[in-house]
Amino acid sequence: MVNKVIVIGENHYNTLGVIRSLGEAGVPVYLILISGKENFVGKSKYITWIRRADEADKTIIDILKNNFNNEEYKPIIIPTSDFTMKIIDNNLNILRKRYIVPNANGTEGRVTYLMNKRIMNEIAFESGLTIPKSWEVMLDDKAITIHGEVVYPCIVKPLSSIDGKKEDIVICKDELELMDNLSILKNSYNRVFIQEYIDGPDSKMIEIIGCRTVDGAETIIPAVIEKIREYPLMAGSTSYASVVKKSKYIDNKKIYNFLQKLNYVGVFDIELKYVNGRTYFIEINFRNGAPGYALTKAGVNIPYIWCLQAYGGSIDDIQKEISNSFNLMMEVRDVRHVLNRDLKLTTWARDLFNTKAFLLVNLKDMRPFISKLLGR
Repeated sequence: MVNKVIVIGENHYNTLGVIRSLGEAGVPVYLILISGKENFVGKSKYITWIRRADEADKTIIDILKNNFNNEEYKPIIIPTSDFTMKIIDNNLNILRKRYIVPNANGTEGRVTYLMNKRIMNEIAFESGLTIPKSWEVMLDDKAITIHGEVVYPCIVKPLSSIDGKKEDIVICKDELELMDNLSILKNSYNRVFIQEYIDGPDSKMIEIIGCRTVDGAETIIPAVIEKIREYPLMAGSTSYASVVKKSKYIDNKKIYNFLQKLNYVGVFDIELKYVNGRTYFIEINFRNGAPGYALTKAGVNIPYIWCLQAYGGSIDDIQKEISNSFNLMMEVRDVRHVLNRDLKLTTWARDLFNTKAFLLVNLKDMRPFISKLLGR
Protein backbone atom coordinates (compact mmCIF):
# COMPACT_ATOMS: atom_id res chain seq x y z
CA MET A 1 0.00 0.00 0.00
CA VAL A 2 1.30 3.44 -0.95
CA ASN A 3 -1.36 5.25 1.10
CA LYS A 4 -0.56 6.01 4.72
CA VAL A 5 -3.07 4.62 7.24
CA ILE A 6 -3.90 6.89 10.18
CA VAL A 7 -5.57 5.29 13.20
CA ILE A 8 -7.33 7.76 15.51
CA GLY A 9 -8.52 6.40 18.84
CA GLU A 10 -8.30 6.08 22.57
CA ASN A 11 -6.05 3.97 24.77
CA HIS A 12 -8.27 0.88 24.43
CA TYR A 13 -8.14 -2.74 23.22
CA ASN A 14 -10.22 -1.65 20.26
CA THR A 15 -7.48 0.66 18.99
CA LEU A 16 -4.77 -1.90 19.74
CA GLY A 17 -6.61 -4.57 17.75
CA VAL A 18 -6.77 -2.36 14.66
CA ILE A 19 -3.07 -1.45 14.99
CA ARG A 20 -2.05 -5.11 15.26
CA SER A 21 -4.29 -6.13 12.36
CA LEU A 22 -2.73 -3.54 10.07
CA GLY A 23 0.80 -4.18 11.36
CA GLU A 24 0.58 -7.92 10.78
CA ALA A 25 -0.46 -7.19 7.19
CA GLY A 26 2.71 -5.14 6.75
CA VAL A 27 0.98 -1.74 6.92
CA PRO A 28 2.86 0.93 8.95
CA VAL A 29 0.49 2.62 11.41
CA TYR A 30 0.34 6.37 12.01
CA LEU A 31 -1.44 6.83 15.34
CA ILE A 32 -3.23 9.84 16.82
CA LEU A 33 -3.86 8.75 20.40
CA ILE A 34 -6.42 10.49 22.59
CA SER A 35 -4.66 11.43 25.81
CA GLY A 36 -5.21 9.46 28.99
CA LYS A 37 -3.39 8.32 32.10
CA GLU A 38 -2.21 5.08 30.50
CA ASN A 39 -0.48 4.54 27.19
CA PHE A 40 -0.31 0.76 26.68
CA VAL A 41 -1.65 1.04 23.12
CA GLY A 42 1.21 3.37 22.15
CA LYS A 43 3.74 0.65 23.01
CA SER A 44 2.85 -1.53 20.02
CA LYS A 45 5.78 -2.27 17.75
CA TYR A 46 3.59 -1.72 14.68
CA ILE A 47 3.34 2.04 15.26
CA THR A 48 5.57 4.05 12.91
CA TRP A 49 4.53 7.52 14.08
CA ILE A 50 2.49 8.74 17.06
CA ARG A 51 1.00 12.01 18.28
CA ARG A 52 -1.13 12.57 21.36
CA ALA A 53 -4.26 14.71 21.28
CA ASP A 54 -6.77 15.96 23.80
CA GLU A 55 -10.51 15.45 23.42
CA ALA A 56 -11.10 18.36 21.08
CA ASP A 57 -12.09 18.43 17.42
CA LYS A 58 -9.65 21.22 16.58
CA THR A 59 -6.63 19.47 18.07
CA ILE A 60 -7.13 16.32 16.01
CA ILE A 61 -7.95 18.17 12.80
CA ASP A 62 -4.88 20.40 13.28
CA ILE A 63 -2.64 17.33 13.69
CA LEU A 64 -3.99 15.96 10.40
CA LYS A 65 -3.53 19.28 8.58
CA ASN A 66 -0.02 19.88 9.91
CA ASN A 67 1.28 16.41 9.06
CA PHE A 68 -0.68 14.80 6.21
CA ASN A 69 -2.26 17.49 4.04
CA ASN A 70 0.32 17.31 1.25
CA GLU A 71 0.52 13.55 0.66
CA GLU A 72 0.78 12.34 -2.94
CA TYR A 73 -1.71 9.55 -2.16
CA LYS A 74 -4.71 10.16 0.04
CA PRO A 75 -4.11 8.78 3.56
CA ILE A 76 -6.79 6.45 4.91
CA ILE A 77 -8.31 7.33 8.29
CA ILE A 78 -9.67 4.67 10.65
CA PRO A 79 -11.40 6.01 13.80
CA THR A 80 -11.67 3.43 16.60
CA SER A 81 -14.10 5.11 19.00
CA ASP A 82 -17.49 6.82 18.78
CA PHE A 83 -15.88 10.11 19.77
CA THR A 84 -13.26 10.02 17.01
CA MET A 85 -15.84 8.84 14.46
CA LYS A 86 -17.94 11.89 15.32
CA ILE A 87 -14.96 14.21 14.74
CA ILE A 88 -14.24 12.68 11.33
CA ASP A 89 -17.92 12.72 10.40
CA ASN A 90 -18.47 16.36 11.41
CA ASN A 91 -15.43 17.44 9.37
CA LEU A 92 -16.14 15.23 6.36
CA ASN A 93 -16.39 18.04 3.79
CA ILE A 94 -12.88 19.25 4.65
CA LEU A 95 -11.27 15.85 5.11
CA ARG A 96 -12.54 13.97 2.07
CA LYS A 97 -10.66 16.31 -0.27
CA ARG A 98 -7.36 14.91 1.05
CA TYR A 99 -8.26 11.70 2.90
CA ILE A 100 -10.21 8.49 2.48
CA VAL A 101 -12.64 8.24 5.39
CA PRO A 102 -15.61 6.12 6.50
CA ASN A 103 -18.93 7.90 6.03
CA ALA A 104 -22.65 7.48 5.51
CA ASN A 105 -24.16 8.53 2.19
CA GLY A 106 -21.18 10.85 1.61
CA THR A 107 -22.94 13.40 3.83
CA GLU A 108 -21.24 15.36 6.61
CA GLY A 109 -22.85 14.70 9.99
CA ARG A 110 -24.85 11.71 8.76
CA VAL A 111 -23.04 9.10 10.89
CA THR A 112 -23.49 11.29 13.98
CA TYR A 113 -27.22 11.46 13.18
CA LEU A 114 -27.36 7.67 12.83
CA MET A 115 -25.69 7.24 16.24
CA ASN A 116 -28.97 8.34 17.82
CA LYS A 117 -30.41 5.10 19.23
CA ARG A 118 -33.97 6.00 18.28
CA ILE A 119 -32.96 6.64 14.66
CA MET A 120 -30.90 3.44 14.31
CA ASN A 121 -33.75 1.41 15.85
CA GLU A 122 -36.25 2.86 13.39
CA ILE A 123 -34.03 1.92 10.43
CA ALA A 124 -33.41 -1.55 11.90
CA PHE A 125 -37.17 -2.08 12.19
CA GLU A 126 -37.68 -0.94 8.58
CA SER A 127 -35.02 -3.50 7.57
CA GLY A 128 -36.97 -6.37 9.10
CA LEU A 129 -35.00 -6.66 12.35
CA THR A 130 -36.82 -7.12 15.65
CA ILE A 131 -36.36 -4.32 18.19
CA PRO A 132 -37.37 -4.10 21.87
CA LYS A 133 -40.17 -1.69 22.79
CA SER A 134 -38.55 1.72 23.11
CA TRP A 135 -39.15 5.27 24.36
CA GLU A 136 -37.17 8.48 23.98
CA VAL A 137 -37.57 10.68 27.05
CA MET A 138 -36.81 14.39 27.52
CA LEU A 139 -35.15 15.30 30.81
CA ASP A 140 -35.69 18.95 31.67
CA ASP A 141 -36.40 21.08 34.73
CA LYS A 142 -40.10 20.35 34.53
CA ALA A 143 -41.79 17.07 35.39
CA ILE A 144 -40.39 14.15 33.39
CA THR A 145 -43.02 12.84 31.00
CA ILE A 146 -42.93 9.42 29.35
CA HIS A 147 -45.20 9.05 26.34
CA GLY A 148 -46.41 5.47 26.34
CA GLU A 149 -46.58 2.69 28.88
CA VAL A 150 -43.12 1.47 29.84
CA VAL A 151 -42.63 -2.28 30.16
CA TYR A 152 -40.68 -3.46 33.21
CA PRO A 153 -37.94 -4.36 33.73
CA CYS A 154 -36.50 -1.71 31.43
CA ILE A 155 -33.02 -0.49 30.59
CA VAL A 156 -32.13 3.20 30.45
CA LYS A 157 -29.31 4.39 28.16
CA PRO A 158 -27.87 7.70 26.96
CA LEU A 159 -29.57 8.52 23.65
CA SER A 160 -26.26 8.59 21.80
CA SER A 161 -23.09 6.62 22.50
CA ILE A 162 -21.03 9.74 21.66
CA ASP A 163 -22.12 11.69 24.71
CA GLY A 164 -22.94 8.76 26.97
CA LYS A 165 -21.03 6.63 29.43
CA LYS A 166 -21.48 2.89 29.93
CA GLU A 167 -21.71 3.36 33.67
CA ASP A 168 -24.86 5.45 33.11
CA ILE A 169 -26.70 2.47 31.65
CA VAL A 170 -29.11 1.22 34.33
CA ILE A 171 -31.73 -1.51 34.61
CA CYS A 172 -34.93 -0.58 36.45
CA LYS A 173 -37.39 -3.13 37.83
CA ASP A 174 -40.34 -0.76 38.39
CA GLU A 175 -41.60 2.81 37.93
CA LEU A 176 -40.21 4.07 41.23
CA GLU A 177 -36.70 2.87 40.38
CA LEU A 178 -37.03 4.32 36.88
CA MET A 179 -38.05 7.79 38.08
CA ASP A 180 -35.28 7.82 40.69
CA ASN A 181 -32.67 7.04 38.03
CA LEU A 182 -34.10 9.56 35.56
CA SER A 183 -33.84 12.25 38.25
CA ILE A 184 -30.15 11.43 38.62
CA LEU A 185 -29.46 11.22 34.89
CA LYS A 186 -31.06 14.61 34.18
CA ASN A 187 -27.97 16.18 35.75
CA SER A 188 -25.90 14.83 32.83
CA TYR A 189 -28.30 14.37 29.90
CA ASN A 190 -31.12 16.24 28.14
CA ARG A 191 -32.56 13.03 26.71
CA VAL A 192 -32.32 9.31 27.37
CA PHE A 193 -33.48 6.17 25.64
CA ILE A 194 -35.59 3.60 27.49
CA GLN A 195 -36.05 0.06 26.22
CA GLU A 196 -37.84 -3.03 27.38
CA TYR A 197 -35.15 -5.16 29.07
CA ILE A 198 -35.35 -8.48 27.29
CA ASP A 199 -33.92 -11.43 29.16
CA GLY A 200 -34.47 -15.11 29.79
CA PRO A 201 -32.74 -18.38 30.66
CA ASP A 202 -31.64 -18.87 27.04
CA SER A 203 -30.51 -15.26 26.43
CA LYS A 204 -27.34 -14.75 24.42
CA MET A 205 -25.54 -11.57 23.36
CA ILE A 206 -24.37 -11.60 19.75
CA GLU A 207 -21.89 -9.38 17.91
CA ILE A 208 -21.18 -8.95 14.21
CA ILE A 209 -17.98 -7.21 13.13
CA GLY A 210 -17.42 -6.57 9.45
CA CYS A 211 -17.04 -3.85 6.84
CA ARG A 212 -18.79 -2.33 3.87
CA THR A 213 -16.47 -1.35 1.03
CA VAL A 214 -15.96 2.26 -0.03
CA ASP A 215 -17.90 1.77 -3.25
CA GLY A 216 -20.77 0.18 -1.29
CA ALA A 217 -20.63 -2.86 -3.56
CA GLU A 218 -19.72 -5.47 -0.95
CA THR A 219 -20.56 -6.15 2.68
CA ILE A 220 -18.14 -8.50 4.40
CA ILE A 221 -19.28 -10.45 7.48
CA PRO A 222 -16.60 -13.06 8.24
CA ALA A 223 -18.22 -14.63 11.32
CA VAL A 224 -20.66 -14.17 14.19
CA ILE A 225 -19.47 -13.69 17.78
CA GLU A 226 -21.67 -15.40 20.38
CA LYS A 227 -20.81 -14.06 23.82
CA ILE A 228 -20.31 -16.51 26.67
CA ARG A 229 -19.24 -13.97 29.29
CA GLU A 230 -19.00 -10.20 29.53
CA TYR A 231 -17.41 -7.93 32.09
CA PRO A 232 -18.87 -6.18 34.00
CA LEU A 233 -21.88 -8.48 34.23
CA MET A 234 -25.17 -7.44 32.58
CA ALA A 235 -23.84 -4.34 30.77
CA GLY A 236 -20.19 -5.02 30.02
CA SER A 237 -17.93 -5.75 27.07
CA THR A 238 -17.14 -9.20 25.70
CA SER A 239 -14.65 -11.08 27.87
CA TYR A 240 -15.09 -14.65 26.56
CA ALA A 241 -16.92 -15.71 23.41
CA SER A 242 -17.36 -18.27 20.68
CA VAL A 243 -16.69 -17.15 17.11
CA VAL A 244 -18.78 -19.21 14.68
CA LYS A 245 -18.91 -19.45 10.89
CA LYS A 246 -22.69 -19.50 10.79
CA SER A 247 -25.11 -18.65 13.59
CA LYS A 248 -28.64 -20.00 13.86
CA TYR A 249 -29.60 -16.73 15.58
CA ILE A 250 -28.79 -14.42 12.63
CA ASP A 251 -30.58 -13.69 9.36
CA ASN A 252 -27.79 -12.21 7.24
CA LYS A 253 -30.22 -10.87 4.62
CA LYS A 254 -31.76 -8.55 7.21
CA ILE A 255 -28.31 -7.38 8.33
CA TYR A 256 -27.31 -6.66 4.71
CA ASN A 257 -30.58 -4.80 4.16
CA PHE A 258 -30.00 -2.73 7.31
CA LEU A 259 -26.48 -1.72 6.24
CA GLN A 260 -27.69 -0.85 2.77
CA LYS A 261 -30.38 1.44 4.19
CA LEU A 262 -27.78 3.17 6.38
CA ASN A 263 -25.56 3.53 3.29
CA TYR A 264 -22.54 3.48 5.58
CA VAL A 265 -19.10 2.53 4.27
CA GLY A 266 -16.44 1.50 6.73
CA VAL A 267 -15.85 -0.97 9.54
CA PHE A 268 -18.89 -1.68 11.73
CA ASP A 269 -19.86 -3.50 14.92
CA ILE A 270 -23.48 -4.65 15.40
CA GLU A 271 -24.84 -5.91 18.72
CA LEU A 272 -27.92 -8.13 19.04
CA LYS A 273 -29.54 -10.28 21.72
CA TYR A 274 -31.28 -13.62 21.39
CA VAL A 275 -34.09 -14.27 23.88
CA ASN A 276 -36.99 -16.75 23.86
CA GLY A 277 -36.69 -17.69 20.22
CA ARG A 278 -36.22 -14.16 18.84
CA THR A 279 -33.15 -12.09 17.98
CA TYR A 280 -33.39 -8.40 18.88
CA PHE A 281 -31.35 -5.56 17.41
CA ILE A 282 -29.55 -3.58 20.16
CA GLU A 283 -27.25 -1.12 18.37
CA ILE A 284 -24.64 -0.50 15.69
CA ASN A 285 -21.24 1.09 16.30
CA PHE A 286 -19.65 2.78 13.30
CA ARG A 287 -16.16 1.48 14.07
CA ASN A 288 -14.33 -1.73 14.90
CA GLY A 289 -15.55 -3.73 17.90
CA ALA A 290 -13.12 -4.75 20.64
CA PRO A 291 -13.10 -8.47 19.64
CA GLY A 292 -12.26 -7.57 16.02
CA TYR A 293 -8.62 -8.63 16.27
CA ALA A 294 -9.76 -12.22 16.86
CA LEU A 295 -10.99 -12.30 13.26
CA THR A 296 -7.50 -11.32 12.08
CA LYS A 297 -6.08 -14.24 14.08
CA ALA A 298 -8.54 -16.48 12.22
CA GLY A 299 -7.38 -15.21 8.82
CA VAL A 300 -9.87 -12.43 8.04
CA ASN A 301 -8.23 -9.04 8.51
CA ILE A 302 -11.16 -6.58 8.37
CA PRO A 303 -9.19 -3.28 8.81
CA TYR A 304 -6.70 -4.33 6.13
CA ILE A 305 -9.43 -5.47 3.72
CA TRP A 306 -11.22 -2.14 4.06
CA CYS A 307 -8.02 -0.12 3.52
CA LEU A 308 -6.94 -2.25 0.58
CA GLN A 309 -10.23 -1.79 -1.27
CA ALA A 310 -10.48 1.87 -0.26
CA TYR A 311 -7.33 2.85 -2.13
CA GLY A 312 -8.26 0.77 -5.19
CA GLY A 313 -6.60 -2.57 -4.52
CA SER A 314 -8.29 -5.85 -5.37
CA ILE A 315 -9.82 -7.90 -2.55
CA ASP A 316 -11.12 -10.65 -4.84
CA ASP A 317 -8.61 -13.26 -3.68
CA ILE A 318 -8.55 -12.32 0.01
CA GLN A 319 -10.14 -14.59 2.62
CA LYS A 320 -13.46 -13.10 3.76
CA GLU A 321 -14.88 -15.86 5.99
CA ILE A 322 -13.28 -17.76 8.85
CA SER A 323 -12.47 -21.41 8.14
CA ASN A 324 -13.34 -22.86 11.55
CA SER A 325 -15.16 -21.80 14.70
CA PHE A 326 -13.02 -20.92 17.74
CA ASN A 327 -13.06 -19.12 21.11
CA LEU A 328 -11.66 -15.70 21.99
CA MET A 329 -10.82 -14.12 25.36
CA MET A 330 -10.19 -10.61 26.64
CA GLU A 331 -8.02 -12.18 29.32
CA VAL A 332 -7.44 -9.17 31.59
CA ARG A 333 -11.19 -8.59 31.86
CA ASP A 334 -12.25 -12.22 32.00
CA VAL A 335 -9.95 -13.20 34.88
CA ARG A 336 -11.85 -10.70 37.04
CA HIS A 337 -14.75 -13.17 37.08
CA VAL A 338 -12.46 -15.47 39.06
CA LEU A 339 -11.24 -12.67 41.32
CA ASN A 340 -14.86 -11.65 42.00
CA ARG A 341 -15.79 -15.30 42.63
CA ASP A 342 -18.34 -15.33 39.81
CA LEU A 343 -16.44 -18.19 38.18
CA LYS A 344 -14.43 -21.15 39.41
CA LEU A 345 -10.70 -21.06 38.70
CA THR A 346 -10.87 -24.56 37.19
CA THR A 347 -13.59 -23.45 34.75
CA TRP A 348 -11.60 -20.39 33.74
CA ALA A 349 -8.42 -22.44 33.28
CA ARG A 350 -10.29 -24.87 31.02
CA ASP A 351 -11.65 -21.97 28.94
CA LEU A 352 -8.19 -20.42 28.79
CA PHE A 353 -6.82 -23.66 27.36
CA ASN A 354 -9.59 -23.73 24.73
CA THR A 355 -8.98 -20.13 23.60
CA LYS A 356 -7.42 -19.53 20.19
CA ALA A 357 -7.38 -15.71 20.14
CA PHE A 358 -6.38 -13.39 22.98
CA LEU A 359 -7.05 -9.66 22.73
CA LEU A 360 -4.16 -8.35 24.82
CA VAL A 361 -1.43 -10.99 25.20
CA ASN A 362 0.42 -11.33 21.89
CA LEU A 363 3.81 -13.03 21.65
CA LYS A 364 4.67 -10.96 18.57
CA ASP A 365 3.82 -7.68 20.31
CA MET A 366 4.21 -8.03 24.09
CA ARG A 367 5.01 -4.47 25.14
CA PRO A 368 1.32 -3.33 25.33
CA PHE A 369 0.51 -6.23 27.66
CA ILE A 370 3.52 -5.53 29.90
CA SER A 371 2.67 -1.83 29.96
CA LYS A 372 -0.95 -2.61 30.88
CA LEU A 373 0.14 -4.81 33.80
CA LEU A 374 2.45 -2.08 35.06
CA GLY A 375 -0.22 0.59 34.61
CA ARG A 376 1.88 2.73 32.29
